Amino acid sequence: MATMKCLDCQEDLIQVPTSHGPGLDVCSLGHGLWLDVGEVNFFVEDYTSLKRAIGDRGGVAVTTETLCPRCNNHMEPETVSQTSFLSCNACRGWWLPHGSLTRLNETYRGAAVPIQIHEAELYSRAAARHRALNDTLRAQPRSTKKRSNQQGLWFWGLFFGLALAIGGILFIAGIDKTIRTAQWSRPPDQTLLYLAAGAIGGLGLIVYGWVLRQRKQLIESLPTSTIRSLAVGLVEISGHAQPEASLLSSPFSGVPCVFFSYAVEEQVGSGKQTRWETIAKGTSEQPFFVRDTTGQVLVVPLGAELILPDERTYQNNWLGALPPTTIAGLNRLGVSTERWIGSKTLRCREAFIQPEEQVYVLGTAHEQQGARERVENHARLYIGDSRDHEFIISDRSEKDLVSRLGWQVLAYIAGGLALTAICVGITLTRYLTTIL
Repeated sequence: MATMKCLDCQEDLIQVPTSHGPGLDVCSLGHGLWLDVGEVNFFVEDYTSLKRAIGDRGGVAVTTETLCPRCNNHMEPETVSQTSFLSCNACRGWWLPHGSLTRLNETYRGAAVPIQIHEAELYSRAAARHRALNDTLRAQPRSTKKRSNQQGLWFWGLFFGLALAIGGILFIAGIDKTIRTAQWSRPPDQTLLYLAAGAIGGLGLIVYGWVLRQRKQLIESLPTSTIRSLAVGLVEISGHAQPEASLLSSPFSGVPCVFFSYAVEEQVGSGKQTRWETIAKGTSEQPFFVRDTTGQVLVVPLGAELILPDERTYQNNWLGALPPTTIAGLNRLGVSTERWIGSKTLRCREAFIQPEEQVYVLGTAHEQQGARERVENHARLYIGDSRDHEFIISDRSEKDLVSRLGWQVLAYIAGGLALTAICVGITLTRYLTTIL
C-alpha cells in the first residue's frame, strides 16, 4: 500500500505506535494526523456520543477540493463541538488537524478507563522517527540500480503507450478508409451475425475486466480492520469462522461447516451440442461469526459474492452412480435424478467454510437494531449486504485475491481486445471488397 501524505505539506506520514491500540499516521511537521475507519474509538472515550453528534448535524454533504490521502476521493468538512476536521465518505477515514484529537477527547469523556492523549508527544515522536529515517538513508551507500530500473520502466511504459496510441489511430483510420472505399462482397448471412456477436462479446469482456480492476483497487486501498475497531460503513476483515448456533452440513457430502454454497448441473443435448445447464443453486442463509484476536462479529451472508473453490464435485455417468449422501442431498433440494426414460446425467458441486477456517470478508458494517449503546462497539454491529458497496466472502487471503483479480483483469481485457480485433478483421476481409 502506498505511503500516505500530509494534506498540508505533502510529506510522508510517519507511523507512530500508541498505547491505546493501533498506530497513528502522523505528520512529522505537526500539521495533523490520520485515523483509519474505526480507529477513533481507541482515542475518544465517549465514541457513541461523538458518532451521534456527527449523525445529528443533518444538512447536505459538501465536498472539498482536498483529496483523501488513503483512497484519493474528495473529502467532506466536519465540525463537531467547535472542532473542525475532514472525513472521507469512501474509506471512512478522518484527517484531524493539530489539536483536534485532544479537543475531541476532552469534549467526549465517559469511558470506564480514561484515555490520555498527549498529542504534542505524538508529533515529537513522528519528527524523531522522520529524522532517524533520513539519517539511515543518508548513511546507506547510494545505488543507481533502482533509479535505473525506474527510468527503464518509464521508458518502456512510454514506448508501449505511444505504440498503442499510434496503432489505434492507424487501425481506426484503416477501418474508416476501408468502409468509405468498400462495398459488400457477399450478402450478410448467419456467420456475420456470429462475428457481430463476437465483437460485442469482446467489448463486454473489456468492460468486465475494467470492473474487476476497480474491485482490485478497492481491495488494495481499503485497510483491514480489527474487529474491535469496526465502525458503520464499508469494512474489510480477516479472521476465523465460527458458527452462530449449531453447525450446518454441506448438502452433498455432509461435511460440518458454518456456511455452504451448491450448484446442480444437468447434461443436455447430444453430440457436439452437449452442454451443462444449471438446474439448481443456492447458499446457506444462517449467519456465522468471524473472530480475530480482538473480538468477533456476525456476518449475514445473504447477497454476498462468493469466492470459494469447489471443495467437492460429484458426477454420475457410465463410470458410476452418485454417492448415497449426494442423492439424499438432491432429494432434500427437490431435484430428481430420474427422467421418464433412464437417469439424468448430473454434476453436483459444493463449496463450504469449515469452523476455524481463515476467511476474508469485505462488506458493509450495519448497526444491529435494539443494540445497547454501552456494549462493545463490534458487538453492536454485523456485516452484511449493501446497495452501495461490494460484499465478498472468501476463504482466500487478501494477497491471493488481489493476485487472482490481477490475472483476471489481464485475461479479460487482453481476451476482449483480441476477440474484437479478430471478429472485425474477419468481417472486413470476408464481407467487404475495396473499390479501386
